[in-house]
Parts: sequence; structure tokens; C-alpha cells
Amino acid sequence: MKCLVTGTTGFIGSALNKRLVREGHSVKAMIHKKKPKYMDDAVHYILADITNPASLKSIIDDIDVVFHCAALVRDYGPKKDFFKINVEGTKILANLCKNNIERFIFLSHIQYESERSSSYYTLSKIQAENYLLKKYKDEKFPSVIIRPGNVYGPGATIWVLRPVQAIKSNRITLINGGKGIFHHTYIDNILDVLMAAMQNHNAIGESFDVTDGDHSITYGTYFNDLAKLIGKQPITKNHSKNTALFYARLMMVMHTLFRIKPLITPTAVDIFTNNKKISIEKAKQLLGYEPKINYDEAMKQIRKWLQEEDLI
Repeated sequence: MKCLVTGTTGFIGSALNKRLVREGHSVKAMIHKKKPKYMDDAVHYILADITNPASLKSIIDDIDVVFHCAALVRDYGPKKDFFKINVEGTKILANLCKNNIERFIFLSHIQYESERSSSYYTLSKIQAENYLLKKYKDEKFPSVIIRPGNVYGPGATIWVLRPVQAIKSNRITLINGGKGIFHHTYIDNILDVLMAAMQNHNAIGESFDVTDGDHSITYGTYFNDLAKLIGKQPITKNHSKNTALFYARLMMVMHTLFRIKPLITPTAVDIFTNNKKISIEKAKQLLGYEPKINYDEAMKQIRKWLQEEDLI
């Protein structure tokens, strides 16, 4: 198939490009400002702005499937930025698609936070989802919503490199003893779901929560396993949720007043203390999803990658 991948410089987008090429698909990859770390000769890279319709018109021509991975992914920042990119950008891209497009696959977000404390990122993703599902209902536009958990694996920035760097510099602190559920989602597993969503007609008009299906791994377990991988002592620093929230709110005030980058945010506190279990039964039933890489194998692959990159 002829595929367009947005967010191609991100961890999931770049891995998706490789998977699509390997399976014989034609790939256009959208770049906004920075180039991918690794360029693939088989991929047609195009510079464009998701919020500028004029820059997208030629890209969307002659496309069968759109994988919309581009997003502003942060746990703080101006509301207008999130909604401009994550909502308006999604609308622009969807409305430029031709009537014969086979799939518009939107990479969304599993909501960890309480409704009261939902971040602008989460709220923008929910609004974009609602728009695409309404577009399916009203126009039979072939929307598919994929909501991954914490996507990790070799090359992951948010869930591998950043915690490794924090552990190395002794900057990591557990919250509530690290008892929150780490909804690990190995990169190859989420790619399996994306490929199934492209090929399976049952995916159209549906939303799927996707993790590795394991609720036994906590943040404390994961961060301490990373610490062990890099030869560091177990993490002993700990804050209660209330203490962590106090510091997080104080840091957000400092950010607002003095533009100081917060080390922790209220959204992050909600994520690290999450006890919500996520069901992947719908993905199993409609897409035939079975997570192939479990936690133990994922950690072996992460160790191997960290060694290859001279990070341990």
C-alpha cells in the first residue's frame, strides 16, 4: 500500500517507517523541522507543516493509508499549542484526504489522569479522537484510533533514555513507593497493532487501547530494573503522592513566573501513581492482537541496545 507517516522523527514513527518498508509498502514520511536521526533510502521524506494546509496538499495525493503519529507530546505548556497541533492539525490532514483513502490511523493516548487533572495533551487527543469518530459516523471516513500505553524499547527517549539519564545522575525519586502500574508497550507490539489496523476492516470506526497486557510491572520495578542494567544501586528516594503534587504545583508556578523547566508536573504525578488497569481484549478480538514480546525479553533487548550505544 501507499502510506503516509506523520511524526516520522519520533520513536514510533521512525520504527513504523522501517516496518512498512520491510513489508513491501511505499512510504512517504512527513518531516516538520528536524530530520530523522537515521534516514532510510527507501522512504520518501517530505518537509511540511501539519497546521498548514498548503504544505500538505501534494503530500496527501495518491495515498491509501495515513498513519498520523505527529503530535505535541508534553505534560505542560500553552493550551493553544496543543490544540493547534493535535486537534486542528488532525482536522486539516483528515479533510485533505481523498474519498478513496482506505484508513486514517490516529495515534492517540491512554488517559491515565483523573478527569479533573487531565493535561492539555490528553484533552487535545480526546477532542481529536471525537472529531475523527464523528467523521466516521457522518461520512464513513475510515478512522481508526490506537491508544498505546508507555511505548518503550531500543531507541525510546521518553521511557528509556530519560529515565536512564535520571538514574545515572541520581535525580530519580519514586512516588508512593513506585507502586503505580507501568503500562509497558513494547515497540514491536504496537507496530503489530498498527499493521493489523491497516489490513483489518474490523478496525474502521473503532478505538483500541494497546499495551503488552501485563499489569504486574510497577514503575518501581521498571526503574529499578533499569538501574540494575546500568550498574546503579536500587532507588531509595521516595515521596508520597501529596508531597510530589506539592512540589509539582510549586514548579509549575515557577515555570509560569520565571520560565524554569519543571522537574515534575501534576500530570507526571498522576501517571506515576496510576492504578488503572487497561484491557486489550478489544484489540485481541477485532484485530487478532497477541503481544509477542514480553517484559523480560524487552529488557534484554534494551540492555543490548544500551551496550551497543555505549550507554552502559
